Amino acid sequence: MRISTMQQFNSGLRSILNNQESTQRTQQQISSGRRVLTPADDPIAATQILQLQQDISLRDQYEKNITSARNRLNLEDSILGGVIDNIDRIRELTVNAGNGSMTKEDRGYIASEIEERLDALVDLMNTKDASNTYIFGGFKGETVPFQERPGGGVTYQGDDGERFLEISNSTKIQTSDTGKNIFVDVQSAQNTFYTRDNERNLGTGFISNGFVMDQEAYDEFYPEDIVIRFNPDGFITPPGPNFSVLSQSDNRPIDGLAGVAYSPGTELVVKGAAFKIAGQPEQGDSFFVTSSPKQSLTDTVASLMEGLRTLEDNPEQSAQLDVLIENTLNNLDFAQTSVSEVRSEVGGRLNTVDNIESLHKDVDLVSQDILSQLQDVDFAEAVSRLSLESLLLEASQQSFAQINRLTLFNQL
Repeated sequence: MRISTMQQFNSGLRSILNNQESTQRTQQQISSGRRVLTPADDPIAATQILQLQQDISLRDQYEKNITSARNRLNLEDSILGGVIDNIDRIRELTVNAGNGSMTKEDRGYIASEIEERLDALVDLMNTKDASNTYIFGGFKGETVPFQERPGGGVTYQGDDGERFLEISNSTKIQTSDTGKNIFVDVQSAQNTFYTRDNERNLGTGFISNGFVMDQEAYDEFYPEDIVIRFNPDGFITPPGPNFSVLSQSDNRPIDGLAGVAYSPGTELVVKGAAFKIAGQPEQGDSFFVTSSPKQSLTDTVASLMEGLRTLEDNPEQSAQLDVLIENTLNNLDFAQTSVSEVRSEVGGRLNTVDNIESLHKDVDLVSQDILSQLQDVDFAEAVSRLSLESLLLEASQQSFAQINRLTLFNQL
C-alpha cells in the first residue's frame, strides 16, 4: 500500500499530540492532587463527587445553624438561671416581710429591695442575643418585650412567635421561648386581676398595679371586670374632676361609685381589689381592672410591693397582709416552676443539638473518605504513568523524525 508524504506527516503528528495530551493531563492530576479534572475523565465518578460536595456543603450550613442555636439556647439557659436566683431572693424577702414584729416602715425598706430585684428581673427578661434581637420577644425581636408602666408593674409588648432553626434534613430546633409563655401566663394561687390604661387616653393619668385586699369579696365579684371612667367636670357639684366605677358587663356603677371627686393618688378598694389612680386624667379617659386566673411574675412582685407599702399596722390589714404574703409565695412558686420547666426544655434542645452535631461529624467523615477515593489521585500510580507517557512521547517524537528521513531524496 502506498503511503503519501502528507499521510505520513499527519499520522506522526497526531501520535505526538495524543501523547502530549496524556502527559499533560497526568501532570495536571499530580499537581492538583485530583484524579477527575473534568466530567469527561470519569462521568459516573463526577456525578457522585458533585452529589457528595453538595451534601458536605449543606452540612456545613447545618453546622453554622447548630452553632447559632447552641449560642442562643445557652444564653437563654443562663438568663433563666438568673431569673430563678432573683425569684429565690424575692421569696426570702417575702418571708421576712411576714414577720409580725415588722412595722409598715420596715416593710417599706423590704419593698425597696424587692423593687431592685424587680428591675433586675426586667433587665434579664429584656436580654438581647448576639444579633441584637430580644430573645423573649417572639417575632417582635426589635421591640422591647417588657416595658414598665407609670403606675407600676410591667406590660408585655412581644407576641407568641417561636423561632426555629433547621439543623438537619429532618430536624428543626426551637431556639427561643416567648416571655408571655414563661413569665406572663403563670398560674395564680387565687383569683386575681391586672390593671391597664386605655390606649386612647388623652391625659397623663395612670392606674397602679394593685393587689387583692379582700380575697373573699373579690371571689364573689369574679370574673367581672371593672372600668373607671372620668366624667365631665359638670357631672358633680361643685364642678371638678370626677370618675365613676362601672361594671364592664352592664356599664352600671359598682356600690354607688358614680361621680366620685378625684384627686391625684386616689386610693380605691372595689369588691376587694385595691388600686390607685394618679396623674391628671382628661374627661373621657378610662382605666381597666381585668379579672384573670393567671398573674405574671412581674405583677406578682409589683402587687407585693404595693401591699407592703400600703397596708397599715392594724389587726384587719395585718390579716390582709398575711393573705397577700401567702398568695405571693404560692405565685412565686408557680412562676419558678414555669421558668424551671422551660429551662428543662432548653436543656433537652441542647442535647438534641449535640446529638445532631455528632451525627453530622460521623457522616462527614464517611463522605470525605468516599470523596477522597473518587477524586483524589493515586500519586504512586500517577508518577509511574507519567514516566511511561513521557517515554512514549519521546519515542513518538524520535520515530517521527526517523520516518521523515525515508525519502528518495535522502538516498541520492
